[in-house]
Amino acid sequence: MTKGCSGTDSPVMAVFNTLMNLVVLNICFLISCIPFVTVGAAITALYSVNLKMVKGEEGYVFRGYWEGFVQNFRQGTVCWLFMIGAALIFALDLRTARLFSGIVNQLFLAGAYAVGIVVLVVFLYVFPYMARFQDGVGVCLKNALIIGGSRFGYTFALLFITVAAVAASVYNPQMMAKAFFVWFTAGFAALNYVKSYFFRNVFSVYENAKKYK
Repeated sequence: MTKGCSGTDSPVMAVFNTLMNLVVLNICFLISCIPFVTVGAAITALYSVNLKMVKGEEGYVFRGYWEGFVQNFRQGTVCWLFMIGAALIFALDLRTARLFSGIVNQLFLAGAYAVGIVVLVVFLYVFPYMARFQDGVGVCLKNALIIGGSRFGYTFALLFITVAAVAASVYNPQMMAKAFFVWFTAGFAALNYVKSYFFRNVFSVYENAKKYK
């Protein structure tokens, strides 16, 4: 499949090549998400290619994606299942809070929102971290929370970009129809690509002490 452009390519061809790469990546991502349980491995594989693309290190994106998918399948799947379990705990805490009033209700809500914030931060960082560094599942989850919590500016920007993309897609019925086409053509890969620029800067601090994937 498409290979990354060299420095001799024109800017127009470089943009076209990037767009084609994102279309290819998006198709691969959607296919590998079909079993649902593999979504974590799919997100990790998407980041494994896009993090290289934003640094000009990519090769053949089709092959690179599936190599990343296979390499991160176990860890990505475990982390994805962990995220689903944590999200269910968050939802259960919210439902439980409705059964009480007063201080008990506030305590349950506080606990639920604390869990929700942790899940959100870890979800934002764990898959790109796993795509870039070779660590165990526990270390990936821990470092995702530490990095996300300590780089608040980047975390806020990443969250804003994600929410803005989703909000724009459901703004009105006409927009939803167009967004549906965009998401299933290149949208997931394009959003991941934009966020990879932020993660490149975040991870650069840690890369000297880590082994690259």
